[in-house]
Amino acid sequence: MTQPLLDRTPFFVADGLSKRFGATRVLDGVGFSIPEKSVVSFVGENGAGKSTLFNILSGVVEPDAGTMTLGGKPYRPRHYGDAIGVGVSRVFQEQALVRNIPVYENLLLGQDDGFYRAGQFVDRAAMIAAAQRIADEAGIDVDVRRRTGSYDFSRRQSIEIARACLAPSILGDIAQPLVLLDEPTSALDQRDEDAFFRLVAKVRQRGSLIFVSHRLSEVLSVSDVIYVLKDGALVARLEAGEADERILHSLMVGRERVADYYFEQRQKVTDAQPVAVEVAGLSSPGAYEDISLSIRAGEIVGIGGLLDSGKSRLGKGIAGVEPPATGTVALVGQSPVHPEIGAFIRAGLGYVPAERLVEGIIPSQKLSWNFSLASADLFSNRLGLWRCQAEVEAASRFIGSLAIRSGSPNQPLSKLSGGNQQKVVLARWLQRQPDVLVLDNPTRGVDAGAKEEIYRVIRDLTDRGVAILLITDELLELIGLSNRILILQRGRIAAEFAAPADTKPSERELVAAMLSVPDEPGPHGAAAISTSDPVQYSESAHA
Repeated sequence: MTQPLLDRTPFFVADGLSKRFGATRVLDGVGFSIPEKSVVSFVGENGAGKSTLFNILSGVVEPDAGTMTLGGKPYRPRHYGDAIGVGVSRVFQEQALVRNIPVYENLLLGQDDGFYRAGQFVDRAAMIAAAQRIADEAGIDVDVRRRTGSYDFSRRQSIEIARACLAPSILGDIAQPLVLLDEPTSALDQRDEDAFFRLVAKVRQRGSLIFVSHRLSEVLSVSDVIYVLKDGALVARLEAGEADERILHSLMVGRERVADYYFEQRQKVTDAQPVAVEVAGLSSPGAYEDISLSIRAGEIVGIGGLLDSGKSRLGKGIAGVEPPATGTVALVGQSPVHPEIGAFIRAGLGYVPAERLVEGIIPSQKLSWNFSLASADLFSNRLGLWRCQAEVEAASRFIGSLAIRSGSPNQPLSKLSGGNQQKVVLARWLQRQPDVLVLDNPTRGVDAGAKEEIYRVIRDLTDRGVAILLITDELLELIGLSNRILILQRGRIAAEFAAPADTKPSERELVAAMLSVPDEPGPHGAAAISTSDPVQYSESAHA
């Protein structure tokens, strides 16, 4: 019989943890305990202090005040290596893998001391064998000798999760690991997500986990205890059975989630509007083939598909970030041309990438600098001199209008939470008042309250006639925001769904289109799909 949670010995205890960055108090007297063999979750808005708390627990930063104990002993890591040495490992919100080295080197990164012979020779065969054991134990299908960057984003995320969950106990003498999971599922496809939750159950048999996710249904399904952080302070502690998504959302943001979360009642009927972007015959070998589509002014066309469908590569092709091999794109009032991002920005197109840290921002630079990256023509004068005051004033306006939590436009972007960084990327393009906007997973790593704000901004843009191509892994977001939905399968359009505000397609229909081969027309103008079990994927985990 499983021991009741309250009767279990506390494995980790924090008391009075506080942290300031300049004048901003990020954590204020946070205290909590983690029982043995449990999953404890933290939820809160972007900027609530979750990442700073994880940074303290993993030794990335030191607290200004407070104490911690691990296994009954004082715990105050000076750096991440200290944390790893006593069995505290972490999956970071942004991937912390070296993409140009083999998988086995990433899996053993920082824990490879035991594989040196005579102090200088590396036993690669032993490293490969140990790494393969970690991969097999985690249930992920990888060849550990392959270059890490050759795997897609989801599989790379699984590699990082396996390293954090299993490497300390398999490679070291760690009887009870403590694993910190910061948004681990945000980039996983269904296959890798299933493997992740099996791995959580396995780790929990001997250790404890601290879980952070903006997907509240995941938090509720996996947690023993849920803590709510707001403005750097703990405002609630709930047993999982005491909470639901409505309660958590209300505690996090100070209000209940609106019934019309995607503002579907504001969705425009755009049949009579002019075409704002016309894509014809776009192809890129190995990514997508012969893609043609159009988007009308004020319309949102959603693109869905599995992670290997080519949808993100298609977005880059349409925007001209990665120009396709063949095909043309015509923006409103322009002739069809081969896509090129510089020319398209000048013609009124904006692009928000999926991998924010890799492609969207330069974290070490200040907020205003990141904000103005695409607007040299707006913030420089005829002599080429930068209009610094104009840049700061414009950035300040968007800090206010998008509720970006930052001390000032001069704040380094690395000091902002992931969700607030994403708002800066969005503000970059709002400043240019685009006619066409390509959004690739615009709410990845963003909390429920901030998502609602972004959805409101997206509807405001369509009110102004902006045509939007929305690429997203979140089915409910895809359904709730789109006028039409295209499903990509292995680089080709496999199905198209009409998605008017009052007759949205179901998750079941979209998942079936992603998984199987088209057959006959279905009720939403798409093909009906033949599949043995099309709904093993549940979008409730992605709400």
